Amino acid sequence: MNTRQRSALFVGLLFWVGLCAGVAARPAIQESRAVAGLSAERYQQRVNYLASDELAGRASGSPELEKAADYIAAQFRDLGLKPGGDRGTYFQTFELTTGIKFGPSNALTLDGVPLASSSDFVPIAFSSAESVSSSLVFAGYGITAPELHWDDYAGVDVKGKVVVVFRHEPQELDPKSPFDGTNNTRHATFINKAVNARQHQARGIIFMTDPVNHTADPDTVGEATRNAESDNTGIVAMHVRQAPILAAFQKIGKDLAAIQRQMDRDLKPQSFEAPNIRVRLTADLQRVRKPVRNVVATLTGSDARLRNEWIVVGAHYDHLGLGDQHSLAPSEIGRIHHGADDNASGSAGVMEFAAAAAKNPQAFKRSLMFVTFAGEELGLLGSGYFVGHPLAPLDKITAMLNFDMIGRMKDDRLFIGGVGTAAPFKGWLEEASQPLGVKLDYSESGNASSDHASFVGKHVPVLFFFTGLHADYHRPSDTADKINPTGAIEVVTLAYRVALRIADEPVRLTYVEVVEPTRAAGTGSGGGYGPYFGSVPDFSDDAKGVLFADVRAGSPAAKAGLKAGDLMTEFDHKPIGNLYDFTYALQSKQAGDIVEVVIERAGQKTRVNVTLGIRQ
Repeated sequence: MNTRQRSALFVGLLFWVGLCAGVAARPAIQESRAVAGLSAERYQQRVNYLASDELAGRASGSPELEKAADYIAAQFRDLGLKPGGDRGTYFQTFELTTGIKFGPSNALTLDGVPLASSSDFVPIAFSSAESVSSSLVFAGYGITAPELHWDDYAGVDVKGKVVVVFRHEPQELDPKSPFDGTNNTRHATFINKAVNARQHQARGIIFMTDPVNHTADPDTVGEATRNAESDNTGIVAMHVRQAPILAAFQKIGKDLAAIQRQMDRDLKPQSFEAPNIRVRLTADLQRVRKPVRNVVATLTGSDARLRNEWIVVGAHYDHLGLGDQHSLAPSEIGRIHHGADDNASGSAGVMEFAAAAAKNPQAFKRSLMFVTFAGEELGLLGSGYFVGHPLAPLDKITAMLNFDMIGRMKDDRLFIGGVGTAAPFKGWLEEASQPLGVKLDYSESGNASSDHASFVGKHVPVLFFFTGLHADYHRPSDTADKINPTGAIEVVTLAYRVALRIADEPVRLTYVEVVEPTRAAGTGSGGGYGPYFGSVPDFSDDAKGVLFADVRAGSPAAKAGLKAGDLMTEFDHKPIGNLYDFTYALQSKQAGDIVEVVIERAGQKTRVNVTLGIRQ
């Protein structure tokens, strides 16, 4: 399941279960309760392989992910399922950005002195690939926070220039600091400081470790930026050692350590322009694009009239590899993040469902399409590509069932999302769950950060099966020995029985758009995510702006008339070049604020006012 910041901000992960370190074993599911053809033992074996050291965490673009794709395709082939991918294969191939490659031409010259790449400075992965030459501006902590009465950019002209900023926040060691005491606020992140600098029209940003509170830290570069996002923010960004920066400012009589002490003492910014200090930055980096594959197999329905309609049963099979910026154990990056529950468990569930269906080929009147998606951890990219390049007409896909993290059932509890997207779903689920004794919790909405959300954007009814978050999520400790295979088989059994109902209905399901509940506007911005806007971005799009894959019914954006396919280029009079710009701008607002938004639709620009709501 994806936890990228942009997914958490705009799609909304469903947190349902308390943290738990493991799952208690349960008695084997009774044969009379399970669907014939399902096997908990075989399910566990499939999880074991996908989560093995051999597959090294199945990172997108890695050889191990390709090996996993070949394994899943072989399982489908052995079951006698037909290829459902491109050109008669089991694969639907697309490209995605998997990382950054730094070239040999990265350079930084400060006050006429060239610095050494890798030891004196490093470019940051979200940097734009270009050169900039200008004078320097010291911009303090690089923070604009009106709610905290702080703006490092007030009174200085940074247009076209390079800013130098400290990495942290004012009074970071003071528990009484208005900047959330000793905790970091959103203003402390590299990405927010870079976006803020660009929105003030700076062309480059240099990060340095604060000279006062980090005297014991080694004066090195690279480690702090290891987990930075890699999408282009549109500004040249470098992390530079303290020593050369302090020396350059010392030459013009500016003691940055003394200035920091004064800022922290008075809680007042002390930014200034330094026209006599010249700098030239060159960032040489390439965003690496690699082909990846969705794995697709089909089973033709038994009814001559209904077999041209489809039920998609899906799960993502990628994970974090050796860990990246999405790891929740940053000190363990470099170790295999096995991804047994996330989402070897769901992929094995798809294969088990397929095995049972292949043994009963006459049972489903409508056709089945089994899909394991790549690129989910990078932003629902595989499912997004699938719905943009469907292997069956979208208007013939009657439902999508998604398995994501189904391997840790505890106390017979199961969460199911999307039950409001088709009228019969809840009743069917209640009926099908009775023999299993499973306790169901529901969400009407299909908006969650997993692959079914891509189908919701195309108005396809969805069901999302999920046994909950736990303490091993996005850590190396999400291993196969903690999987509850009998619980997972109960999830697959329930999904199978509901799929039979969907397949056999004389009239195909009608999609119901779920209107999100709203709360009255008041103070507060909805926590760290900012107020509620209601758009779902197209993560696969590279347009200059934010393209909406969908707009949630009843949301502030929908009430303002915004639609899927709109391209937002301005928000609150600020240019929006990418998701980072939108995130930063949205976080600065409050629920109840009215903001002007500029969108492009069919080649025409339109200005609309959006009244922001409270995030649920």
